[in-house]
Amino acid sequence: MRPSAESMAAYADMRRRLSAVLAEFDDDRAATTPVPACPGWSVTDLSAHVYGVARDVADGNVAGAGSPAWTASQVERFAPLGLAGLVAAWNEVGPGFEESASGFPEAIAAQITFDSGAHEQDLRGALGRPGARDTASVQIGIEFIGASLGRLAEEGDLPGVEFVTPDLTVVVGPGPERVRLQADTFTVSRALTGRRSTAQLVALPWEGDPTPYLAVFDESPIRPPTDDLVE
Repeated sequence: MRPSAESMAAYADMRRRLSAVLAEFDDDRAATTPVPACPGWSVTDLSAHVYGVARDVADGNVAGAGSPAWTASQVERFAPLGLAGLVAAWNEVGPGFEESASGFPEAIAAQITFDSGAHEQDLRGALGRPGARDTASVQIGIEFIGASLGRLAEEGDLPGVEFVTPDLTVVVGPGPERVRLQADTFTVSRALTGRRSTAQLVALPWEGDPTPYLAVFDESPIRPPTDDLVE
């Protein structure tokens, strides 16, 4: 894991970058534009969750953090602000939240950056504004999921696996022989963050058999969607 301050610096960069993208769209369009990567949510709903994480953590409202009920509450409470209000509120609370979270344990800071960094790409995809696909927030997401898979590999006696991108290499589980996936940073990130169907995952350029890990994904919060997501 990277130092927490580094993860939160990447989060801050992401907040400023995504705020600029969201500022191009009005409240009505955001409220009626679905997010294919987050079925059932509009751009406004997902923005409410992204802001809500910062707001709730800053306020100490972390009981059930990460649960469906916690995220649903954020949408219910904050979506009425509208997109412009959400962007303004996020940028108001963001700097203090980022400074505070820089003192969090490394895994928690990385998880925060992973979650919101993945949602940056979800929102960009929904709004037709692709970009920032190899940024630090995307890389931290790969590192965070890799660390999580490492624990599962140890518990389940799974074979080793290696993820290789132009920006980083993440090694999970034992060696020396490992399953290997080499692709661009965005492809690996979306594969590891529950944004690709099982069929899409199997079709990636694996060296070796990734099947044992596909079963792990099916039982995790980042389980693959039923339908393909093309971005």
